[in-house]
Amino acid sequence: MASSLPLLLAGAALLAGCAPVVPHLAPTPAVIKDPRLDFARNLQPALRTTQLPVFFATTRKAVDGPEHFGNGQADGVTLGVATVRLGEPGWTWDQLLASDLASSVAQPRPGEVELVQVMGTAGRGDAFTQADRDFIANIDAQLARTSNRSVVLYVHGYRVTFDEVAVQMGSFAHYLGQGATVTFQWPTGTKFWNYVTDCPKARQFIPDIARLVALLAQTQARQVNLLAYSCGSPLLASALAQLRAQHAGLDHEALQQRLRIGNVIFAASDVDLKTFAREHVKPALDLAQQVVVYFSRADRALGFSSLIAGASRLGSPELEDLEELSLDELRVMSEEPRFQAIDVTDVRGAHEMGGMKGHGYWYANEVISTDVTLSLRYPIPPERRCLRTKPGTKVWRMPEDYVECVGSRLLEAYPALRR
Repeated sequence: MASSLPLLLAGAALLAGCAPVVPHLAPTPAVIKDPRLDFARNLQPALRTTQLPVFFATTRKAVDGPEHFGNGQADGVTLGVATVRLGEPGWTWDQLLASDLASSVAQPRPGEVELVQVMGTAGRGDAFTQADRDFIANIDAQLARTSNRSVVLYVHGYRVTFDEVAVQMGSFAHYLGQGATVTFQWPTGTKFWNYVTDCPKARQFIPDIARLVALLAQTQARQVNLLAYSCGSPLLASALAQLRAQHAGLDHEALQQRLRIGNVIFAASDVDLKTFAREHVKPALDLAQQVVVYFSRADRALGFSSLIAGASRLGSPELEDLEELSLDELRVMSEEPRFQAIDVTDVRGAHEMGGMKGHGYWYANEVISTDVTLSLRYPIPPERRCLRTKPGTKVWRMPEDYVECVGSRLLEAYPALRR
């Protein structure tokens, strides 16, 4: 192990992925810039604001100072809500909308966590605390204010701060019409070498993520959509496998009634491909309406991760690893229509935003983030959201006219969106 340590550290040095530490908004998804569409017109007046809530469950330790939670580990899971400001201090609603139309990855817009309200410590297992009940009640109150009755849960990757994640997901809450957005935040440092220790240590929080998913099913949400990024992906995948095992006697329909999981989305996933195929796909499909995997052959961070691990990653798969899977394992990934593998390698535009080249495409690229945003709100099959299969494969891609097609489909389904 000692002889391999320099290689591990060298690889980790290149794994600058998962974004910089300065809180900023994600660039506006391309469909929101479509001049035919007006997504803000149906928002209630109270939601026309630059401040919005982002709920959180965190195992980070609270700290004094502007960052709110640091990279130390707390005793238990803290539940609360962060008030996130989008844009410059003093911006009006109209200024925020104008910035949405002009935004680009080259000029990140600032954001800030202005207030953190802690509700208390989550319970363990089936035991509920007052914090659990307050968490559910506050999410329900947010859902009652908006037409988007979906909850989104995000599990981040490494090398990010609490405030950065909150602001990033605050921008997606804005793009989604201010449904209830939740982050599970685990302790990670802000140095490149934290990859070597933080991602493996985070596995201890898998039961906490499983419990959080079950807790969100206690809300009034029509569905709960889940998103995991980078080395947050093995945490969510394993949590879903644990959750499935806890309800071993229930079939897919019964699990849908109990947990109401819509889409499970894995983006740039730093999880072993063969492990995912053998242990995670089937439980996730049992629980969810759809499982969506975005991958890119140009993801350098996962290329180095594969080198360190000695096996390809889900977010940047190698064909030879697929050949080692059994026929049954391959059949689930190639024939199940509810499993979607989406190759974004050749999508034009930025594929990173301050991190390792090719690793941050799900939020940096306005075309890819359009599909992610749609999938965070609606369980729409890929062909209905304008994706096309690659010839001779079951892999989906985004055609050149993807944004135009999506805008037209939205207008057909929701004529009230016409500007």
